[in-house]
Amino acid sequence: MRKYLVIFMIAVAIVSGTAAGIMTYRVIKNRPATPQVVDKQAMIEIRPLVVATTRVPYGTMLQKEHVRTINWASDHRPNGSFADIEAVLGRVIIEDLVPDEPVLAERLAPTDQAGGLATIIPKGKRAISVRVNEVIGVAGFVLPKTRVDVLVSVNLGGDKSKSSSRMILQNAEVLAAGQTIERDAEGEPQTVNVITLLVSPEQAERLTLASNEGDIQLALRNGLDLDDVETGGANLGTMVVGVKQAPIQRARPRAPRQSDIVEVIKGNNRTTENF
Repeated sequence: MRKYLVIFMIAVAIVSGTAAGIMTYRVIKNRPATPQVVDKQAMIEIRPLVVATTRVPYGTMLQKEHVRTINWASDHRPNGSFADIEAVLGRVIIEDLVPDEPVLAERLAPTDQAGGLATIIPKGKRAISVRVNEVIGVAGFVLPKTRVDVLVSVNLGGDKSKSSSRMILQNAEVLAAGQTIERDAEGEPQTVNVITLLVSPEQAERLTLASNEGDIQLALRNGLDLDDVETGGANLGTMVVGVKQAPIQRARPRAPRQSDIVEVIKGNNRTTENF
């Protein structure tokens, strides 16, 4: 009897295990599949991007030491960027570059232009140089990329009363100071003999005439202050020599009062004295 009971329990266990296995299989089979996580970063195409290795001033012809490539892991690339260094070598930049800044086509001069100052002159503009000293050059603080106003003082006919001063140019950009077309790293004042300005052809004519017929002076202005101003100029005759003085009021002689008349008697003679 005990033998049959043991066999029965073993059979029940086998049947129960088999049934449980079948049910577990069916549950797992009918369970919805877990969505697969997609690594978007792995799908982004990694391409080289040409960037500057160091600060490069405008007017510089790019050489191998100026640029390098980095891996750009983004599906959005800067417009006009380059993937090959050879595509930018020998090209002249028309705006300053800072380290790790992408080199863009819009910041490069046409391929047929050499480097130097002429490259950075916009169409329709001219570069004109004026001789300066420490005073005219605002103690050396007139540096490339700063902006100045130009004043001229003239003495017509040698008559000092007709000496006048007038602002003839406003907000002119300084392209170069001496032979330098960039600021120094510290921004310290520099002693130079020539300042080169970016002007229109008409402004170049006025500046040439002013420098030949009078004395010019530069006035340094804030780079954020771009508004022109209206001035009437200054005339020495009006400012100093021709200033009218108020007329001097002189007292009129008054008639003697009765109390100021004294009768003097000397013997038989009588006279009057006025006091």
